[in-house]
Amino acid sequence: MDDLTKDAMRLLCLLYKCYLERRREGMDKDRAKYFGGSDDIHSSLLPKESFEDVDETCRELSRAKAAVVQYGDDVAIDVWISDKAIVYMENRFKNGLVGVFDFLSKFIP
Repeated sequence: MDDLTKDAMRLLCLLYKCYLERRREGMDKDRAKYFGGSDDIHSSLLPKESFEDVDETCRELSRAKAAVVQYGDDVAIDVWISDKAIVYMENRFKNGLVGVFDFLSKFIP
């Protein structure tokens, strides 16, 4: 996953952050991995980005095996963070949410 664009890595970090928060709140793993479609991700995580860019970034994560994506009407309608991505993020951010927040803070102007 080291070959992801900056946009895709940022989205992956946002998904992983949400996954960790959900797990901390006691949600089971299967439900914590699910994020709805690209429209849900757009409205909840990246509202300032265009919908088309968010949808394409979901496709990039799918191609990199960082997300499992189901499509309908040529858009991502169901997106799950993959186990492969979780393992990658666990190894990249050994201190969990603190490391993810630090990384994401670099994207805030």
